[in-house]
Amino acid sequence: MSNRILPLLLAALCLTACDTLPPSRDGRVVVGDAEVRIIFSDQDRRLIGDWFDARRKPLPPGLAKKDKLPPGHAKQMERGHVPPGQEHRYLPPELERQLARLPEAHVRVIVGADVVIMNVRTRVILDVIRDVAED
Repeated sequence: MSNRILPLLLAALCLTACDTLPPSRDGRVVVGDAEVRIIFSDQDRRLIGDWFDARRKPLPPGLAKKDKLPPGHAKQMERGHVPPGQEHRYLPPELERQLARLPEAHVRVIVGADVVIMNVRTRVILDVIRDVAED
């Protein structure tokens, strides 16, 4: 029985302590000797893609790039941060309820046409699904 509890306690400690050290750009958060990855699962990627695909309407040619980020902002996101002043919006609640739960202080948001996992306090981006939320 205690062999089962120890890994669960360690995992809970890691998830609650994820904000103690800065995360890397690939979603890894290191706490002591433990490493936790906060990324989109394959299932979450599929659910998000399917959700937006089902609601996508074709845009006229002049508006096709309407939700694209300016090149400078896209570069900042590649470096792992949401650009200052860049607007973001939360995923629809109906979609969020279908996805895996994230650790405290982390959210999935839409930035331009990308869906990202972001630390709320630091605005550090841990994972990105590019060009999925165009509408």
